[in-house]
Amino acid sequence: MPGREPTPEDGPLFRSAHEHADAVDRAGPGAERRKAWTRFIPSALVALAEGFLREAMITGAVLFSVIAAVIGATSGEVAWAVACVASGVVGVVLVLVAVARHWSFGRQWAVLLGVLALQVALMVTFWQTS
Repeated sequence: MPGREPTPEDGPLFRSAHEHADAVDRAGPGAERRKAWTRFIPSALVALAEGFLREAMITGAVLFSVIAAVIGATSGEVAWAVACVASGVVGVVLVLVAVARHWSFGRQWAVLLGVLALQVALMVTFWQTS
């Protein structure tokens, strides 16, 4: 979007790439512009990679939450069913709220990593005790 300024949701890597892109726009012709481009390209690639990683983590956290809920629901044990389904629902809701409400960069990553770690721990514990 033209004229769009970075928000806290975008994170430091995107803000850095945005600042380097502005520097390219403001740079004069010749060596100054080439130098600005050499600073912009790596920061843009890192910001792009982080964006792809964040999207993959969103998908993974939601998928693991659904898998944990299904594992619990099909376990045949009431305690595991309640724990896993509740964990799965809470995980999906937390991820969707963090993304939909545009939480800050750090909070989104904290939620994604927390949900993923909780679901993995729950599934591993289930498999070890069953």
